[in-house]
Amino acid sequence: MRRHRHMQQKYFIRQLTQHLFIITLPILLLGCLLTGYSQNKLQQELAVYAERSKTYVLYNVTDLFDTFSEETALFSSSPTIALSISKLLNQKSLDYRDSVYKSLIPLIISTTTDISSYVDSVYIYYDNPYGNYFSSSKQYTSIGAPNSTDTEWLSVYKETPADIKQWIALRQVRHYAFENTKETLSLFRRFDYLEGVMVLNLDAAKVSAMLDANQIYPGACTFITDAKGNILLGSAGYEALTGDSSNTAAGLLSPKDNPYDTAVLQHTRYIYYTSAIPGYNLEMISLLPSSEVFRPVHTLVIAFALLTLFSIFLSFSLSWSVTSSNFRQLHNLLELFHQAEHQELPAETFRPDAQNEYDIIFNNIVQTFISTNLLKLNLTQAKVQQKDAQLAALQLQLNPHFIFNTLQTIDLEILKFQSSDNHTSLLIHNLSDILKYSLENTSKTVHIRDEIRICKAYAEIQKLRYRNPFILYWDYDERLLERPIIHLILQPLLENSLQHGIKEIPQKGLVKIKIQERGGRIHIYIIDNGIGISKDRLDELRRLLQAQEQVRTSHIGIFNTNLRLVLTYGADAGIDIKSREGRGTIVHFSLPLC
Repeated sequence: MRRHRHMQQKYFIRQLTQHLFIITLPILLLGCLLTGYSQNKLQQELAVYAERSKTYVLYNVTDLFDTFSEETALFSSSPTIALSISKLLNQKSLDYRDSVYKSLIPLIISTTTDISSYVDSVYIYYDNPYGNYFSSSKQYTSIGAPNSTDTEWLSVYKETPADIKQWIALRQVRHYAFENTKETLSLFRRFDYLEGVMVLNLDAAKVSAMLDANQIYPGACTFITDAKGNILLGSAGYEALTGDSSNTAAGLLSPKDNPYDTAVLQHTRYIYYTSAIPGYNLEMISLLPSSEVFRPVHTLVIAFALLTLFSIFLSFSLSWSVTSSNFRQLHNLLELFHQAEHQELPAETFRPDAQNEYDIIFNNIVQTFISTNLLKLNLTQAKVQQKDAQLAALQLQLNPHFIFNTLQTIDLEILKFQSSDNHTSLLIHNLSDILKYSLENTSKTVHIRDEIRICKAYAEIQKLRYRNPFILYWDYDERLLERPIIHLILQPLLENSLQHGIKEIPQKGLVKIKIQERGGRIHIYIIDNGIGISKDRLDELRRLLQAQEQVRTSHIGIFNTNLRLVLTYGADAGIDIKSREGRGTIVHFSLPLC
């Protein structure tokens, strides 16, 4: 008994090792590979996101700053305009001519407020003793005017050293007494020729909203600082995140080698990257919560850890089950042998035709396998026969109206021309070629060159039947002419285009057949300038084509052709139709490049 138990333990360990190797090890390796790949992919996506985020913010901010600089240059580069505006601002009272000119200046600067929804107002000021200036919101006004509620900007301008050409200040501004103050980011730029300044006031809330729109991770934020690390504005919630903004931003602006780095703010780890905003000595800082950025990786690790634990449990359970089952059967066999040795087994138990359970199970499996495969073989043969029957039936569906109408046309031609005539001869010759081609062995493929030849012969016949002439234009690569294709594919589509598109138009019709190679497939287009198809009818045609069944309509040619293509080349070869009523129709399908 002890030896039997020892064998059972060894067998269990061997089964457990096999199951762990077969089940758990692949899961563990796959988890490690996927985690490493996801980590690497996420780092690549993070770099791409960082670059895209920089580009987005820099595009919006620098484009606005550059446009402001161009507007300032307009007043700086023209001494005449600068002197004229300065003269107006330095006059205590204006005559009629000056008043007219005065009304034009606000129209010029108001265009700056239209360059972006972020712009709140624009001021133009040349040094004058009266504090006069032009405003996009209040036109010509003065610092001391009763309606002048924004005066801080002039103090900022006068207190800034003259050697600083352009700078930015965050201010609280209101334009009217009944308004509440709002945060405004003011851009100052000095003029070149005369002492003065142009001020662009940006709505800080709208700029913050622009920064918010760039966030894709919950808890992320972006803010803009000056060179010393003072935060000017940022996306929603940046105040609670940064705390002492000067120390926080200054620490993040320290030089680093990587495009992005990590920092801990408010007990939370963030990934951040910075980018300089040229011209105004500003910096953009974006913070991304590490937990959100690497959440997919963490989720993947947890999922594979749980899956690994489950696989270990499953391996243990399977090993124990197999061991118990096998040794139970072994114990029964040993017991039978023991009983037989001691003649304790009933005589009727040992029948000559009796088999052990392993043989019975094996025989049942073999019989089931053979029966299943025989059933699959019969089913496959039935499907092949059905496909062959469908193909044969489709290929034998000739349009009797075409033959009837053609014979009528031949009769009319003979009546018109009693003597020998080239049209009649050509008509009969083309009809003979088409009938011979259509009745050839349909199990063989033909060359695209053959399809083109039959379509040309068919078109010559139809040109004699139609009242309005039409042009058949071919556009194909000569290298594709020897490519194989199932026969009688192009002619039904050309017939459909002439019958339902070209026949009813009053002007000259045009049908273009284009054959080209692209993406490893041969693409074929039948394009006409006919009457087109209404939207409802087009939707119905697409639905019926998608069903891939034979349909009894006036468009039987296109449905049969579609079914033949799908049965032969697969679902990707199905016909696609694009049409606009009154403009024409495009029929397209593609074949694998054999």
